[in-house]
Amino acid sequence: MIPIFEQGSGKGIGHSADSFLERFHEIAVDHTDTGRAKALAFVFYDFQDREFKQILKDHVVFTQLDRLSGNDLSVFYLHSGSDRLLKKFNETLMAALGVDEKAQTPCVVFCRTSSDGFTDISVARLDSADLIHGFHELYGVISAYILGDKAQPEPKYISWVKGSFKFVSLESIKALIRELLKGGIF
Repeated sequence: MIPIFEQGSGKGIGHSADSFLERFHEIAVDHTDTGRAKALAFVFYDFQDREFKQILKDHVVFTQLDRLSGNDLSVFYLHSGSDRLLKKFNETLMAALGVDEKAQTPCVVFCRTSSDGFTDISVARLDSADLIHGFHELYGVISAYILGDKAQPEPKYISWVKGSFKFVSLESIKALIRELLKGGIF
């Protein structure tokens, strides 16, 4: 689990939102090249998902999800109190990954990376943002992805959606992020 913070230098655990977006592909490739992960996941939620946000803030939940993902998966999420930043961050990354038309928050977007771009992009929609069921649903979908069991994940109400593109090139991601960063949102 790797938090992306609204502010900060990005030193230590996590990144700042602007530095993460500027170095998005470099960070992704580094995680796979150095063996930190075989794939990447991005947890998206919006400002109204207050209980889901509490799930991600919980230290016990963080630890359990971090142990589950291990060296198989780097799970990124934005830790922010700003509705505007969450919305723009979600729009930026979802558009860059080609899932903006199919994904609804809260969700988890999984992908693999190479030096050329991103492949095998899929989305797991999450239905239970409440504290009791939200953790089990998030844990279940991450576990299902790691085990390669996207067809029958537990719980059974999680739906998987393929991304719009089979491959998203590095150049298109960089161009989109560069344009969005010009707007000064981050």
